[in-house]
Amino acid sequence: MIRSRSSLLLVGAAVVLAVVGLLLVLGGGGDDGDSPGSVGGAAGGRPGERPSEAAPPADDPSPGPGADQETVAPDAGTGEPQRTPSTAGEDEPLEPSDTPTAQPTPGPRQTPTLPPGMRQPEPVEVPDPGTVDGDDPTAVAVAALTAAYSFDTATDTSSADAMDRAQVWLAAPYDSSAYDLDGLRQDVERDWERWSGHQAFASINGIDPHTTDVDTPDTATRAERRFYVRMTPIGRDAWNGPLVEHQWFAFLERASADDQWRIVELQTPLAHR
Repeated sequence: MIRSRSSLLLVGAAVVLAVVGLLLVLGGGGDDGDSPGSVGGAAGGRPGERPSEAAPPADDPSPGPGADQETVAPDAGTGEPQRTPSTAGEDEPLEPSDTPTAQPTPGPRQTPTLPPGMRQPEPVEVPDPGTVDGDDPTAVAVAALTAAYSFDTATDTSSADAMDRAQVWLAAPYDSSAYDLDGLRQDVERDWERWSGHQAFASINGIDPHTTDVDTPDTATRAERRFYVRMTPIGRDAWNGPLVEHQWFAFLERASADDQWRIVELQTPLAHR
């Protein structure tokens, strides 16, 4: 009788163990794959692959190597963890640099638009010595003065280039004491850099003869002329310099009536320079 009861107890215990084992088996088949025995779990992976070498799942929220980390801190009010993004990957502000920035390239110079009926002044056109009447002292004096005021920073290297163009009508070098042309050259040379900044040239407003009742009459070999020369520097960028006005006394001579006139003296009162 006692043996029968023991047998029944053993059978009951076996049934209970079987039911518990069945429940464990059924419960393990419904997990999310994180159990050691599940396929594709963290400890599973491909056959023959060690667990440490298995690739993390695509939706794994854990950051990879080198990724920005987040600081988790509990919220003071709710107690829930609050994530604070890390600034490790953000660009730090750049320090000021002493390297000068490149200057913008200047645009092309624009020709100003003039009202109808007006013309843009042009550089002085120096007369061709072959076309100047050498038998006319007035024509020779006007040609020399025109050349002397033919400054153009776009084509000349200095103000002396204009004096060189006047030399053909002079009896001596322009920087001789008989001429005030070297003083004119120096006056313009002082402003040459400013002119060059505007690509300026000299625009002759007029070379006007001036006569008086006491003028010495011409002879066959000697003549005297007076002129007022008005000139304005004109920039190709529409810049205009101040009006310049000079009075000139020209004295011309020639060896005989068959020779060409040449200027032997060219002076301007100091008040006009």
